[in-house]
Amino acid sequence: MSNASDDEDHPVLNAFKEIEKPSVNNEDIAEFTDEDDFNRLGVSLLIEAGCYVCIAASTLGEHEKWDRDSAAIGGNMVRLYKMISGLLDQTTQRRRDTSFIFARLVFETVVTIRYLIKHFSPDLVASYVKSSFKHEAKLRRKMEQNIAARGGVVLPIEDRMMKSIDRAFTRAGLDLSDLKGFRERNWGGRNLYEKADDLGMGDAYLGAFSGPSQAIHGAWGDIYSHCLQTDGDQLFSPNIEWGYPRPQLITASANLSLFAVDDYLGFVSGPDLQEPVQEHLSHLANRLNAFDQAHERYLAPKKWPRIR
Repeated sequence: MSNASDDEDHPVLNAFKEIEKPSVNNEDIAEFTDEDDFNRLGVSLLIEAGCYVCIAASTLGEHEKWDRDSAAIGGNMVRLYKMISGLLDQTTQRRRDTSFIFARLVFETVVTIRYLIKHFSPDLVASYVKSSFKHEAKLRRKMEQNIAARGGVVLPIEDRMMKSIDRAFTRAGLDLSDLKGFRERNWGGRNLYEKADDLGMGDAYLGAFSGPSQAIHGAWGDIYSHCLQTDGDQLFSPNIEWGYPRPQLITASANLSLFAVDDYLGFVSGPDLQEPVQEHLSHLANRLNAFDQAHERYLAPKKWPRIR
């Protein structure tokens, strides 16, 4: 691949230059009257980050197509773009409840991308892929048992499902027998927190994953915060209104995504492309930091529950 710093016509670098870069101006922010103003600006910044993710996800490197191992990473970059799109959608619809879910998925996808790149090896990717197929392997074996119990009679739905599972295995370069004896609880031998900590993201795990996990699973914290209302007397009534989105989720997701873009471009293209693009990523990171500081200044005099 040509040196992007010497090639002004490099398509990826040119695409980065064309992305709109919203300004974060303290004088303008001083005129903000509520968090709607912050959310509007935050959404614009996340759109910029999402554009960088989309460009990166469309960058294949020196080959026209990915092999299976590279596709595990490239496919997760595509997923990251889609999760950011989902977060933007739920935020602009003012649905805090479900925006938490998408923010959690953004974090997990970023960890997956960066961990696969940092420790890239055929064995690690094989662990990731095999772990993804544990359910399918178990389901297919159960169908085989049911067919045997029927004396070999195969139901049409079983035939369709088994063929679908077999196609998925073939496309992944696996056979059902490859999962025999596969007992890893977590791919790569580490859970998500351990992977995040290995990447220096252990502290971010608590805010960006552990807390929002309550929204995924419908834990009491999520139900109490988003689905109930109370006067503090331990008596509750339903709350069918959507929670109001907060800017912190937006900027945290944008910041995390920049790390994934940086790592991914280094993985597929090396420093020739990664280094010139870092100027754009750093510029957005600085604006996100300025945004967060301005938002904290706005919140400082507020008292719960009137914090908007």
